[in-house]
Amino acid sequence: MSTSSVPRTPARDVAAPASPPAQADAQLRAAIRDLSRAGAPGPSRPVPAAEWLMEAVGVLLQAPRDADALRALVLHLAASLRCDRVALGLRRQTRADLEVMAVSDLPRLSDATELVRDLHAAMQEAAASACTLTHPARRHGPMQAGLAHVQLSRSMGACAVCTVPLGGDGVVLGAMTLQRDLGAPFRTEEILRLEQAATYFTPLLRLYLTRAATRGPASLLAWPGWLAPLRRHVWPVAFGATLVIGLLPVHRDVVAPTRVQGLHERQLVAPRDGFISVVYARPGAQIQAGQSLIDFDGEQASSELRAAEATLAQSESAVSEALARHDQAQIVVQMAKVDEARARADLARRDLERGRVLAPLTGVVVSGDLSRSIGAPVKRGEVMMTVAPVDGFRLVLWVDERDIAGVQVGTIGALRVAARPGQALPMTVTRITPVARVREGRNGFEVEGALVSAEATLRPGFEGVTRLDTGRHPLVADLFGRLFDWLRMGWWTLLG
Repeated sequence: MSTSSVPRTPARDVAAPASPPAQADAQLRAAIRDLSRAGAPGPSRPVPAAEWLMEAVGVLLQAPRDADALRALVLHLAASLRCDRVALGLRRQTRADLEVMAVSDLPRLSDATELVRDLHAAMQEAAASACTLTHPARRHGPMQAGLAHVQLSRSMGACAVCTVPLGGDGVVLGAMTLQRDLGAPFRTEEILRLEQAATYFTPLLRLYLTRAATRGPASLLAWPGWLAPLRRHVWPVAFGATLVIGLLPVHRDVVAPTRVQGLHERQLVAPRDGFISVVYARPGAQIQAGQSLIDFDGEQASSELRAAEATLAQSESAVSEALARHDQAQIVVQMAKVDEARARADLARRDLERGRVLAPLTGVVVSGDLSRSIGAPVKRGEVMMTVAPVDGFRLVLWVDERDIAGVQVGTIGALRVAARPGQALPMTVTRITPVARVREGRNGFEVEGALVSAEATLRPGFEGVTRLDTGRHPLVADLFGRLFDWLRMGWWTLLG
């Protein structure tokens, strides 16, 4: 069989330059060589198969914490079997492609991609045939080695290659590929020993793959070696720290939506039936006491006044005529009509005077936009506007019923309104309404508060959010208090 022109390079010559991973591999290889030196097979004293197998299994199970178990195994096999290279490939999943996992003389598989590709092809070839393949082929072997083994032999300069599949129950888990000098081919007893070892390695390697898959992301959190002795104390320390942090007292705030109202508000009602003629102020406008706000249409009142005055004049003329005739009966009747007509005229005159609504105080219009209701009829007593002074404010908070137990008269807090979110206004609770109200499908209570100091920038109708300081509570109660309350209510509801 022809050989490649590429000269054969021993395993120790193709290793990567000295680097931290390479130094660790060198130390591991030396430790394994010392472990197996007494039992290494040789012409003088061959090692029994059982003893060699137990050594190999021990190396796989007792690999150093910092080393890969597969790397330790291939290094041990290379040293104990006098091989130039031992490679191990496995399937991470049942139907996945076989993957080269460890090579004895390659600390990093990326250092020799072509060699890894050839090893992978040889392993695939043995896994497909499900039997051991050697090159040069054994005289009594079940089948001849394929092209992948020939190519792998040429890449090393005509070397002996042996690939043993790893598997059981008809399922091939992986394969081991061994390379040695062509002058020392693999003997039949060595191949049988490897096949016997493969039967023991398979369940251990399957367990290794299972642990690696479940370990996955947790390996990113691996502890440094110098912290390894402290791992036994991690859980007690973590539990104690969590307990201490959970019991730390923190301020607990109750968040409540807030509406700003005037200290006292006045509602302006229609003084009589009529139609709106002129509107002088809209919500938000500053007003002065005595300022005209609304004018009513005086056409009807003027008509009633003119009719009452005409009736009064007729009644007075009738009285004069009765006096001239000395008709006592007519005098009495006409005097009564005069009184009635005078009363109607006075009433019409007062209605005409009440056709203008004046501001009762200096402040601001809170509600009642009648600018789009010009000419609309109104009934006597109907609310048209609400005005409030600007020299004092009342805060109305809505507190959820689950938080009302922590709020008391005198509780302090801070208000931020949407119009000025960067300014916190100190306030205090003055009254708690004992009647619950529903807001957005949730039950709560209205709480009244007052500002600690006057604020000229506030206006009635502003809305914001108030945070009430209900005292210090454990951190765990602040974070999970509502969850605990929900669990208590659920327990009470279901089990009583």
